Amino acid sequence: MALARVDHFRNAKGGSPTAEVRLQMQQTMQKHAAVFRDSALLAEGCEIMQKVNQRMQDISVSDRSLIWNTDLVETLELDNLMSQAICTIEGANARKESRGAHAHEDFPDRDDKNWMKHTVSWFEGWGGKGGKVTLDYRPVHDYTLTDEVEYIKPKARVY
Repeated sequence: MALARVDHFRNAKGGSPTAEVRLQMQQTMQKHAAVFRDSALLAEGCEIMQKVNQRMQDISVSDRSLIWNTDLVETLELDNLMSQAICTIEGANARKESRGAHAHEDFPDRDDKNWMKHTVSWFEGWGGKGGKVTLDYRPVHDYTLTDEVEYIKPKARVY
């Protein structure tokens, strides 16, 4: 699978340069998934990121070599970043609270009853699955792995 992925991108002859797609991804994430966000902004960002992700099907790599191919490396890095960006914005959109440094302006308070859990995500790529993200959750451990330190209970951040 790894070699097929490299070969796919090395021979990509689409119309979307890697740098252009990367810039669109970065700008979308900066605007729609910044520290301060709201539900409408996140939902719009999810839609835009799916469209940006679809551009991976039309990616253009001009260097076909296997030695010192920075065009290919940047495209592979973009492919990795794209999955992380989409999982991040979809997870943020699903989480209806403010926690840590992330301020959801529609939900200004922490909601430990519903959201004291870790988000786990799976990304099914840009191929036939169309960038599908599956979200699930796992509990936060309220214990330490050693008796040498005590568990620090979570509390609201105040400034």
